[in-house]
Amino acid sequence: MILKAIKYCKNKGEKNEWSIRSNPVDNEWLDLNQINLIVGRNASGKTNTIEIIREIADLLAGDTKLSELIYATSTYELRFENGNDKVEYFLDFENSRVIQETLKINGIEKLNRAKGELFYEEIGKNLSFETDEDVLALSRRDSKQQPFFESLEIWGKNLTHYKFGDKLGKYFAITDANRVLSEKVDLKDGNDVCKIFIKGQNNLGKKFIHCIIDDMDKIGYSISSIDIKPLVLQSKLFGLVLNVQETELKDVTNQLDMSQGMFRALSLLIQLNYSLLAQIPSCILIDDIGEGLDYERSKALIDLIIEKVKNSSVQVIMTTNDQFVMDKIPFEYWHVIQRLENKSIFYNDRNAKQNFDDFAFTGLNNFDFYTSEFFIHGFEDYVKDVI
Repeated sequence: MILKAIKYCKNKGEKNEWSIRSNPVDNEWLDLNQINLIVGRNASGKTNTIEIIREIADLLAGDTKLSELIYATSTYELRFENGNDKVEYFLDFENSRVIQETLKINGIEKLNRAKGELFYEEIGKNLSFETDEDVLALSRRDSKQQPFFESLEIWGKNLTHYKFGDKLGKYFAITDANRVLSEKVDLKDGNDVCKIFIKGQNNLGKKFIHCIIDDMDKIGYSISSIDIKPLVLQSKLFGLVLNVQETELKDVTNQLDMSQGMFRALSLLIQLNYSLLAQIPSCILIDDIGEGLDYERSKALIDLIIEKVKNSSVQVIMTTNDQFVMDKIPFEYWHVIQRLENKSIFYNDRNAKQNFDDFAFTGLNNFDFYTSEFFIHGFEDYVKDVI
């Protein structure tokens, strides 16, 4: 299932209200592709956008409660594509209490919280229902009666959130490899990379290992093998950790001794290959893609992600304000943020097509498109500057 569009507003009417919109502002939907790059200045709303997508995923998965959110008052509108089905979900809550929640599949209403109506498959019609104000209707899902909730829950469970500037599980180890095989791994934060690797190694075999090795080589990290082995520190077992054999070194390198950039890339590629080879429909959020990598490796990693994700069941939403990253990723994947007071306004090649197309005639690079705000004004201001 792919997230195709989103509207969001928090703390409406309050001093700290914030919303995401698209240009023109009367069309508030932020349309998304399979591959997306969100760019903008600091404090423009890049990370906030990633965070609110993560938040709704946690809610739909049942991994968090409204009372546990930072902002207790918000409104979400989501559009998904699930195969041939169009899924529309709306959630409005205030002070951690649901005001309205609706779900439509191909235009047919399956849930209307305000009316107290929920569709039941066995009888083929809506019946009255009631649930606690502080939980979503999905929490009382009956797999036989409301199978249409399942795709939302699966999307929420399988979403992965990588803060590329963080450790990404570098200091996480496991104690029992056999037990991992019977456990569910948490795909959300990227910290369970060792568990995901063991699952992939066991369930997907040599192809999984070869894909990781090949991908690491493509971004400039030449390794001949990868495995999980015990690590002993100060005569004590730290746990089972990832080890790689770098082709230029005699000894293996464990994950604690890897450079942060190398481990970030390895962790991301383990997760990405696991999702692709296991054919797990998922959404991968990557905040600050390329952080900690040199220019060449950053470029190579982005090329690799685009190549692997195209025509797959995986959606990627990345953020950056790095010049090298912007210069590498084609405009067709861009969403540029303009921050106006309490709004983050998004421009892309659909809602600002003329400006995106016209920029090709300037002869400048992608980063100039962003810094000059050509995406807003087009040739109008560019010509003034030239004159």
